[in-house]
Amino acid sequence: MTCGAHFKLEDKVLTCSKCGGILDIKYDLAKIQATVKKDSLKTRVRSIWRYRELLPIRREECIVSLGEGITPLQRASNYAETLKISYLAFKLDYMNPTGSFKDRGTAVTVSNLRELRITSAMDDSSGNAGTSLAAYCGSAGIECTLYVPASIPTEKLIQAKMYGAKIESISGSRTDVARAIEARSKSPGPYYVSHNLSPFFFEGMKTFAYETAEMSDWKTLDHIVFPVGGGALMAGAWKGFQELVELGWIQRAPHIHCVQSEACMPVVEAYRKGGVRIEPFSEGETIAGGIRISNPGRGAQILQTLRSSHGVAISVSDDTILKHQRLLAKKEGIFAEPTSCAALAGLEKLVGNGDIRRHESVLVPITGFGLKDTINAARSLSLES
Repeated sequence: MTCGAHFKLEDKVLTCSKCGGILDIKYDLAKIQATVKKDSLKTRVRSIWRYRELLPIRREECIVSLGEGITPLQRASNYAETLKISYLAFKLDYMNPTGSFKDRGTAVTVSNLRELRITSAMDDSSGNAGTSLAAYCGSAGIECTLYVPASIPTEKLIQAKMYGAKIESISGSRTDVARAIEARSKSPGPYYVSHNLSPFFFEGMKTFAYETAEMSDWKTLDHIVFPVGGGALMAGAWKGFQELVELGWIQRAPHIHCVQSEACMPVVEAYRKGGVRIEPFSEGETIAGGIRISNPGRGAQILQTLRSSHGVAISVSDDTILKHQRLLAKKEGIFAEPTSCAALAGLEKLVGNGDIRRHESVLVPITGFGLKDTINAARSLSLES
């Protein structure tokens, strides 16, 4: 948000109706600090809803949960040794209910749909966000329509259909898909939730930070490296860490780094130029479809996160991504989809460039399960032989 306008939680607004800016949800952190103690979290439900006071759903009966969150924080000693760094951990967010980190945001989004008594919703997605929305809408009894690129991996398409979603397949780029649903949203019909813009989806993303801090005994890691498309996880986590500092639960926030594909790197270009806004970037073909977004709606927030956290934005090649997909499976027994492995390719580059020093601690989210895209996994194996 840029104009200072205020809205109520029950207002059906996706972006600011006055300036078109991104909306952010604010909390009375002083009140939360006085009433909630971090040690009390230990006895709470093992899902993102253990942080109930820091999420924007008011009515308990409207919460839609499939058990999302509290994903493992796993030490990756073999991988760390390969990269010659002292401490590396993975947050295994592919272990969320639908196999990706998107469930964090979707749980809050669909719970909000229930509070608003919305019975039909739609979104545009390259795969994981759509399958997640389909699952949670199915659980909530809400009709779900997904606008997807014709090139969506078959596994993700089957998953979304199994959950009962109606599919609108759009030829062309990821941008063409976004344009198609934007045009549809101007006519009466399903409610457009837009996970890339929704303040409720964004609030679910910040639980990544809460869990990371809690599982690290409230000690802050030095660096977190994110694969970035729309940027909700990266910027949402940064908001979460800032709230934890303000609550007094952690002393400082980590450095936050952004990794994009060389084929589509609008954030990297803006970062290199020192910009505060993202300029649309021409989409090239990349195996990391989840981060193929030419003009992220939260672009300004992503850049602000990089500046505030003293992070770095870099790009990586498809071949390097596939190399790390194989390495991750062999070294740590983790089969991740290519988008997740972009962060690992970026980590190698950040260490090589000296942006991350070898004695510092690093966390990388593993955002999606490898079985969601077996065609590219087969391609990865063929490059090795």
